[in-house]
Amino acid sequence: MIPYLCPICKSPLLDQGKDAVCKNGHLFDRAKEGYFYLLPPKSNAPGDNAEMVRARRDFLDCGFYVPLASAITDEINALFQRPVTLLDAGCGTGFYLSEIIEKRQNDKDVYAAIDISKNAVKICAKRNERAECAVASVYDVPVQNDFADVIVCVFSPFAMEEYTRILKNGGVLILVYPCENHLVQLRKALYENVRDVATALPASSLELVDKKEISYSFDLTTSKQICDLLTMTPYVYRAPKASVENVKSKTCLDLTADFCICALKKTSR
Repeated sequence: MIPYLCPICKSPLLDQGKDAVCKNGHLFDRAKEGYFYLLPPKSNAPGDNAEMVRARRDFLDCGFYVPLASAITDEINALFQRPVTLLDAGCGTGFYLSEIIEKRQNDKDVYAAIDISKNAVKICAKRNERAECAVASVYDVPVQNDFADVIVCVFSPFAMEEYTRILKNGGVLILVYPCENHLVQLRKALYENVRDVATALPASSLELVDKKEISYSFDLTTSKQICDLLTMTPYVYRAPKASVENVKSKTCLDLTADFCICALKKTSR
């Protein structure tokens, strides 16, 4: 049995190997990479395009954000020593999920991963065979109520109402977002006036049980690494073109990574 619901009628999907079907006969093929496409019918092709996804994969695979991935896993392990059902909401290329699976080393854990970008889910599914992956929106996740012990949300939309619905009682949302100094050197190189980063937690009924900041320096030492970082962010489209081209021409860049990791628990009401 796969964890997903039919996006059309919300009935459970039955895994048939190469496809999945609900009781009302709605059929969904499993892609060769192993994922399901579960956006509503007639959806456009939303999410990051192939170039942005390729850049994100290459940048993350260089290891610059491994300390963040390790900190996320440490947070999960501190809260749950038992097996968990975990949803990666906005999984991207699956970098953080693969680090979690490797470091958790719990064969009884159940993993699901969704992203609205088909390009990203293709990569996530190929690198995380233990996870059941699907193209879906974090604002309309095709899973039942009280599905997950853990939801991991790294730089993804704050769909708090949906996350609350999905969490089991006692379950925890791990929310990761940039802090004030994240990539500040890059932002100063791109903009004459650098705006403050919004760091306020979104309103929700979840209880904040832990909050920590992780900050460190890292160096980009090739033009490809710099171009990949730019391409995977909105800066490549939003910043002045001349500034973008100037940064792309560099061969090294010293940067600060600055992240906030929050653990929010669903409690009885």
